[in-house]
Amino acid sequence: MAQVSIVGDIGGTNSRFGLVSPDWEGIKAIEKLKNDNFDSLEAAIARYVDMQKLNAVHAAAIAIAGPVEGELVKLTNRPWSFTAASLAKAAKAKRVRILNDFEALALSLPHLEGEDVVQIGGQTPSKPGVKIVLGPGTGLGMSTLAPLPGGGWMALPGEVGHITLPVLTRDEFDWRERMTLPGVIFESEDAITGGGLLRMYRAIANPAPLSTPEDVLQAALKDSDTAAVKTLDQFIVWLARIAGDAAMTVQARGGVYLAGGIAPSIADRLKSGPFRTIFEEKGRLAHVMRPIPFYVIVDSFPAFKGCAAALRE
Repeated sequence: MAQVSIVGDIGGTNSRFGLVSPDWEGIKAIEKLKNDNFDSLEAAIARYVDMQKLNAVHAAAIAIAGPVEGELVKLTNRPWSFTAASLAKAAKAKRVRILNDFEALALSLPHLEGEDVVQIGGQTPSKPGVKIVLGPGTGLGMSTLAPLPGGGWMALPGEVGHITLPVLTRDEFDWRERMTLPGVIFESEDAITGGGLLRMYRAIANPAPLSTPEDVLQAALKDSDTAAVKTLDQFIVWLARIAGDAAMTVQARGGVYLAGGIAPSIADRLKSGPFRTIFEEKGRLAHVMRPIPFYVIVDSFPAFKGCAAALRE
């Protein structure tokens, strides 16, 4: 078993792990561990290694929800800090690579196909081109994937969650104003996230009986709450504009991908509603947008594929 490698996807609530064999044929032995049961990421990894009865690991690639800068790395939504060396010791691995979660998602994009994604418009590119992935979750993450001249790919992290929300109409301006705190700049991820979905709902619902983002999402999908339906419709409008702006900025002719837990749930709404039309609305340059394919990632563990790709480099 010394040649197997560990891939990991670490969020604020859960740590997910899997094994990759030397032939790279899929991810095996996937486990989800609750972070509240561990004092550190090292302890969670060590537990997974014990569960799989591993004596040694060839390598490990771990995607984390937070910036990867310097030797000491910290999770954004949990007070865990660690180094590549400390993770290698816990994993019994010869080497460890730590990636930002959206860097891992970007590296997964060339390996997503068939039932891994749902395509919404555009044309499948005939040659490698710039791709972007964005996804509303706790925050609004983004990364760009650029093809290299000699083959292979380079992932470039971005911060689309901290751009200005693309408000165009009077009603949208009023909606954003009701959500804005005095003296605090309103950013795109204040609306286009799970928490933002709830914040949007509470700004227009009176009364507001729904208390969680999941409640709002499910009520909207079931058409059981008028304010929730209006909230999801506007959420999709702003998401379409943000995705379109990002695609135009980097000329993402290789495709735009939507990741995260919300994405699969709203795929049908994106296909049947105005999403694609708004995504393409770029005036006299709309023709540039029309061929760009948009994909919703429905694969359960795309970051694992990105981690595996990072280990193959």
